Amino acid sequence: MNKDNQFDSVFNQLKGQLNKLPIAGNSKKKMLSKLSELKEMTVDAREPRIALIGRRGAGKSSLINALFGEAKQFVSPVQAGTGRGKWFWYPSEEEKKIRLLDSRGLGETEKPIESSEEASAFNQLKKELEAEQPDVLLFLIKGKETDARIEEDLRELNLLRTFVKETHQYDVPVLCVVTQVDELDPPYYKEVPFDANPIKAANIRAAVELMEKRFQEAEIPLLNIIPVCTYVDFDEEGNILFDMRWNIDKVSSYLIDSLPNEAILKTAKATQAKSAKKKVAQKIILTMSGIAGIIALEPIPFADMPILTALQALMIMAIAYIAGREISRKTAAEFIGAVGANLGLAFAVREGVRSVVKLIPAAGNVISGAVAGAITFGIGQAGIVYFIDGHDIGKAKKAFQSGRKQYKKD
Repeated sequence: MNKDNQFDSVFNQLKGQLNKLPIAGNSKKKMLSKLSELKEMTVDAREPRIALIGRRGAGKSSLINALFGEAKQFVSPVQAGTGRGKWFWYPSEEEKKIRLLDSRGLGETEKPIESSEEASAFNQLKKELEAEQPDVLLFLIKGKETDARIEEDLRELNLLRTFVKETHQYDVPVLCVVTQVDELDPPYYKEVPFDANPIKAANIRAAVELMEKRFQEAEIPLLNIIPVCTYVDFDEEGNILFDMRWNIDKVSSYLIDSLPNEAILKTAKATQAKSAKKKVAQKIILTMSGIAGIIALEPIPFADMPILTALQALMIMAIAYIAGREISRKTAAEFIGAVGANLGLAFAVREGVRSVVKLIPAAGNVISGAVAGAITFGIGQAGIVYFIDGHDIGKAKKAFQSGRKQYKKD
């Protein structure tokens, strides 16, 4: 059974069980809202649509390579390589991870290597953006070109944003990436992190500040401006020979922030940035913990335990998927038991709390909700340590215990 069927099967079972519970109106409304968010992130998960905009030679293709750790995207070192400004699947039609628009460069003066149906890069971009709505626009500019003809580039960027909004009724976010900062003075300093050298750091800062000023003048809202180096060299088998990437994790993190819920799971799986994978995993964990807490607020002994375990299993399946492992509900349940968060423990802790505070029912329900949320949160932290960090089950058990404590403390 593939990922889509796995998530869909567990989610539908979970939703069916929840619908049977006599949950109070307010709680049910909150739960359904979180359940909708959960469905977007798992069952409705799709590949992100990322449009890279910028001049030829700005490093659009190289940024793709750096973000997703592949050497399969065409890179032209001299001419305007990408002629048709087309949407394509990365890394290939057979292995669909990311939907990308690697555009013809703005302001190009030479004919591109590939043929194009449109006379200008701008018209070609409009045609592609009409065909498919981008989730985010990445605007790329070389560190050495932040003061060269930038006003015209930003004018065209603003026109493209307006076109997307009018065509798709979507206010597409923009992230600016200042590339090739390794080429800024002093030229001899080629070590990561590049801002460790005070002179290069000052020049990087000046380039970023200049872009901030230009974007403000153009009245284009921004997620952020991130200076990067994308240089990474691969052998014929795709193994990394030399890695000088810098700030790529930061770009991945802001990409995650900009994407709609249904696009973040597959983006997290595709990216090589562990920090981005963890960010999405934590978002899923918080959503699951919130649902668990709402369910446990209802004084229905035994009835909600199968729901909580299904919820926790779905959470672990999603975390494993982000890490590149597709596991079944059974495997997820076995993992949950292995870290010490089995059904008996959860019920004993939850009902034990209720019995202690049975003279104050309302307080008992609140405490039980916190306990269910804490256990779910702890299981999620164990999943991150085991699947994403790659540690053993012993460290996952410790993460479960510390996660429970952290949730209660927070």
